[in-house]
Amino acid sequence: MKNKRIRAVSFNNRRKEIEVTYATGKKLNVHYGQLGIKKTVAKAWVDTETNCQSVAFAFNDGTVDYMPYDQPLALNRDPEYLLQTQIEELTAKIKCELSKRKISKRFLAKQLKTSDNQVHRLLNPTILNKNLEQLCRIAEVLELEVEIRLRKVA
Repeated sequence: MKNKRIRAVSFNNRRKEIEVTYATGKKLNVHYGQLGIKKTVAKAWVDTETNCQSVAFAFNDGTVDYMPYDQPLALNRDPEYLLQTQIEELTAKIKCELSKRKISKRFLAKQLKTSDNQVHRLLNPTILNKNLEQLCRIAEVLELEVEIRLRKVA
């Protein structure tokens, strides 16, 4: 399966925890309270209908609920996930600005002294491995300032 995100899931009603094992091997635990789960979990499984990108829960009362693959990553403030989210947001804002100003990717490639393919790759949301330095250079060409902030988590 392509783009499979979750390999396995397990639960512990005594500790009220869900453990998610990602395709990369990373394991994260999430407390039921973080997910708003107040019922007893009867069964948890990786949902193959979403191409293993979510977890399904069946509760003792017969109801079913789902959790997307990225919820444990966000709740655990996973550094790789948070960085990727910021890069995706930066990419989306750059694409919006290019569209608004009607600037072509070819023009942008000339300004950056790179290939059209590289600019296309940088702006493609399905390609997750991006060079932050090059995105900042694109922002500079567009006369946009990239601001990186560090703040204490509440």
